[in-house]
Amino acid sequence: MMKKTTSALAAAALLGTGIGTASAATFQIDDSTSVDLGARFYSWVTGTKDAEGKSQTNYATSPRINVGASSDAVNGLTVSTFMQFRPQATLGNTKDDENDDGVRTHVAYGTVAGDFGSVTYGKNDNLFYRYLDILADKNDVLTYTFSNAIQRTRVLTYASPDFDGFGFEVEAALQGDNEKDALTDSASDNPGTRTSSKTSSINAAAYANLDPVTVHVAYAEGNLQNSNSDGAYGVGAVTTIQDVKVDAFYKYSNIYKDGVQGTKKQKIYGVIGEFDNSFGLVQLGAQQVKGNDISSRTEVIARGVYDLADNVYVSAEYRKADKSQDEGDGYALAFSYKF
Repeated sequence: MMKKTTSALAAAALLGTGIGTASAATFQIDDSTSVDLGARFYSWVTGTKDAEGKSQTNYATSPRINVGASSDAVNGLTVSTFMQFRPQATLGNTKDDENDDGVRTHVAYGTVAGDFGSVTYGKNDNLFYRYLDILADKNDVLTYTFSNAIQRTRVLTYASPDFDGFGFEVEAALQGDNEKDALTDSASDNPGTRTSSKTSSINAAAYANLDPVTVHVAYAEGNLQNSNSDGAYGVGAVTTIQDVKVDAFYKYSNIYKDGVQGTKKQKIYGVIGEFDNSFGLVQLGAQQVKGNDISSRTEVIARGVYDLADNVYVSAEYRKADKSQDEGDGYALAFSYKF
């Protein structure tokens, strides 16, 4: 099954949703060039409550195709690229699916790596997600509230080599997702609000393997999403207690300081435990969410996974979102097959 592991973050967070797994098909073009092809069939059903407390059943299928390639270059350098394609529509029963056809490029980036570390450019999840939010992003369908600092941009990233268990990354958003300085329309929640025309921002992250604990820290500059905003920061820790893997995290963000959208100020802290058994794994986690325009709440998610094969599994999840009218409370079932 596909897992997002600490080692992927600590050693090479740039891999993100890469396909360098045993189930991917690898073709050796010549002595220095290889191509990886991978795909995933992913389907789920949910039964959760809406904002009025009414139970809603939804289903969807979200397949994806991964393509990666790597070549040896001059002076010990390696050049690689990775792309993931997903259908715009999730092939489900929601209204959006009917008007959202086509295929989108989920990520697409190229990397040059060597003894100096690596340099990557392209469309990728930003550092705040890959170092902190990923610690809580373990479920198939049901999710916790994310930090509002995770907006993806087209970024240039430098990652240092591993210095005996320590490393860092610095990221510059050369082309932001908000590319034009424009007023929001009168029908929006914040009419007349001006979006940012600034297309550069600096984000940074680092890890330290302090056996038996791995620590992650990250900072995202505020103008990642609008010009009148503060930065976001956070710290996470990963360890193993007995046979239970434990992720703990704290995140603060004020990305939407001018109220363009969403929560203006947000604090999230939580812990997630995970252990493997002979059939799959079990996860149980909880996080506290606080903001200056929301009620403080505690979100709880339990998840169990049953492995049908090395690359096939089914999962069941239950979430208690702690919102008004029990919004978001409910279950999800998922099926995943990948190669």
